[in-house]
Amino acid sequence: MDRDALLGAAVLAPSMHNTQPWRFRFVGETVEVYRDRTRELPAEDPSRRMLFVSIGAAIFNLRVEAAARGTGSVVRHLVDQQRPDLVAVVELEGPPNEAMARLAPYLTQRRTNREPFSADRLPAQLRVELDLCARVEGAVLQWLDTKSRQWWIRIATNEAATADDEDPARTAERRQWVGGDRQYDGVPSSALGSRIAGGNPVVRELAATDVDLGRPVADFEKEPQLAVLATRYDGPIEWLRAGQALEHVLLEATSRGVSTSLLNQALEHAELRGQINDPLEPWQRPQAVIRFGYGPPVPPTPRRPIAEVLIRD
Repeated sequence: MDRDALLGAAVLAPSMHNTQPWRFRFVGETVEVYRDRTRELPAEDPSRRMLFVSIGAAIFNLRVEAAARGTGSVVRHLVDQQRPDLVAVVELEGPPNEAMARLAPYLTQRRTNREPFSADRLPAQLRVELDLCARVEGAVLQWLDTKSRQWWIRIATNEAATADDEDPARTAERRQWVGGDRQYDGVPSSALGSRIAGGNPVVRELAATDVDLGRPVADFEKEPQLAVLATRYDGPIEWLRAGQALEHVLLEATSRGVSTSLLNQALEHAELRGQINDPLEPWQRPQAVIRFGYGPPVPPTPRRPIAEVLIRD
């Protein structure tokens, strides 16, 4: 198995502020997956929930690449007190998952698109199929179709954005990872997209400097197509599953010509996160808020060299 190809696919996964907080070690026919504590966000991700979601997305990409090269995969999620940074082991064995292999061409095409989307609605059947992608990985996709839930997600997102801007530790982290020209990690200015006109957020405003705050303003869709990715339970293992579900949904959307971005501000505040779920549903642990639509092409964000994420014996 081509190790560089596997890791080249894994590192294309999305991560909060594109910190890429993962490392990998090959042991025979298995891949050990580790958290990289030097790339965590203690102010903006105090529970490390998004850290594990990001690593889960990288695991899914690795599995997709393995399937495309004719190999199946089995993931064992770990909580190992002897090796606290080891979070999962991917065993490369068995026949490939053909449905997963079909997603491989879209690994390099997936983007976080922060530009306005058209008013075109996703077909109902596609929405069902995206939910099925989440369910295969142990999560669900709850579409925010009611006016009340749409209103509430906007209110919660606005509150979270205000709290973020008033928190010196959060803004300092953002300045560290967002803006300017970036060679290997972080979110460059070119990926920030247009600023939204008006006070109802449908995209995340990441700008941390006056220069980036001066970007052109654009009119965004009035009725964004939003869905909450949710799990039944919480904790690191569930977060890893959520990350795999998230990436499965994002790659399937990409394969259908659908653009996506994340609107996770409210989920990063414990007092707001619990209010995003649907109290009538059993899947009450929201892990991501995804915006779907049809948007213009956007540039990729940078990635770390393989040598930096590979742990050598």
